[in-house]
Amino acid sequence: MGYARAHGVALRGAVGHLVDVQADVSPGLVGVTLVGRADSVLAEGRDRVRMAIINSELEWPATKRITVLLSPADLRKGGSHYDLS
Repeated sequence: MGYARAHGVALRGAVGHLVDVQADVSPGLVGVTLVGRADSVLAEGRDRVRMAIINSELEWPATKRITVLLSPADLRKGGSHYDLS
């Protein structure tokens, strides 16, 4: 499988920084991994996104490895607004 890409914005004061969000679904150890200085609120986003997909009557890839990359890696990301991207 390929990967999906979306964009989000990290706000630091009044300055917005573009954040590239890439998701890859591939064979491997089952789970969801967040890469790129994600805080604990984003870790909770795994469950929010999974429930949104299931409640939309779409299939969650329960037998695959999901890796989500948030770049740039040097920018700290926090908040639930990344759930949409």
